[in-house]
Formats: sequence, C-alpha cells, structure tokens
Amino acid sequence: MKRGFNCLLLFYLISSYSFSQTGSIEINSGGFSFIPIFTSDKPHLIFRGSTNDNNRFSLNLLSLIMLDGLTPSNYMLTARYKIFDKKFKFILGAEFPGGYRVLENEEYRSRNVYEIRSSYPINSRIKLSFLYMHGVGRNFDMTNNFYSFYFQKIFKKIISTTQFYQLYTNLLDEPSTGIAQKFSLELSKKMKLNLFVNKSIIGKDIFNRTLGIEFSF
Repeated sequence: MKRGFNCLLLFYLISSYSFSQTGSIEINSGGFSFIPIFTSDKPHLIFRGSTNDNNRFSLNLLSLIMLDGLTPSNYMLTARYKIFDKKFKFILGAEFPGGYRVLENEEYRSRNVYEIRSSYPINSRIKLSFLYMHGVGRNFDMTNNFYSFYFQKIFKKIISTTQFYQLYTNLLDEPSTGIAQKFSLELSKKMKLNLFVNKSIIGKDIFNRTLGIEFSF
C-alpha cells in the first residue's frame, strides 16, 4: 500500500495546486486537523491551496503528507459559498468526494464532510468566528458533530487565535470539550512560524502541540 501511495504523491503535488491562486507549504512537527484532538504527533508536510477567497465561491485544498516515507495521510478538497459577504460573513461548505484519512496502520478511511462558517470583525485587529462540521464515514462507522468558536487578535507581527470547541462523535466514549491556542509569527512576507497547543477539558485527556514553518506563495 505504501508503494501505491508513493506513486500517487506526484499526482497530488501537481493536481492539488493546479487550480490555486493562493497557497502554502508547511513543515510541521505534527499534523493538522480542524478538530484539535485528532491532530497527529507525527512530522508532516502540510499543503494548503485556495482559489480567490474574495469571490463568493471558492475551492480550498488541504493535503497532509507524513515525512516518514512521504506517505499521504489526509486529503480534503472543499467547495465553499458565501451566503452573506458583508462585514458579517456566512459560508456553507461541502467536501468533494475522495477526501480521506489514512491511519498509522495504513487503514484507509473515506468520509463526507459538510460545514457552516461565520465570522464578524470587531475592529481591524479582532475577529470572532464560528465553525460547525458534520462528518459521516463512507467506508467505516463515523458520525462527527463539531462546534468551535474562535477569538483572533492581531498584534504587530503575531496573530493569536484562541479556540473553544465541543465534539460529539461515536469514535470516542464521551463528548470532548477543549481549548486550543495558535500563535503565528511573521518572519517575512512569505514565511511564518506557527505554534499550536491543544488541551482537552472534558472527555478523553488529550494534550498535543505542534511547531511549524510555513512558506506562502
């Protein structure tokens, strides 16, 4: 199976960015997940790409590749549409078929994910955001309902994002509540340092942290 993944690697690197107008590559000590408790502790390359986010409709790519063996571990291509696109933004999103996650034992897990996003800027430096994600397994039994509130503040060269979240899933014995914090330090116009820390408060005891360098283009 590893050989098959490695053969597909070049395809992902090309096709993932063929539509992009903005994008980045990050070298990270862990992985990335919209649901913090699912963040991997294995080193990853994280690829992000998007069409013009100023338009009502956009395509957004997230692709993760484990550095150990250059094995793709997560792929997600999401279409988003802005219902309200003023100061207050309200966005609906749906993942294209083909999104997957590969576990360490190389178990392939495909899913369907739908999302609701909203945001409102308090001023030029402070923004409040909300994310709801509903995920259903395609080839395995999974039902996720994820709710997250974000508080973002911009300093001179640092963006601080505090996240409070609640997860209901049949993958865990009980619901999980937690808090996560991300700091992004601008090193240059095209490079930033990302520090992420997450701690569950209610439910399974999980603490994870990652450190990465992200290059934009």
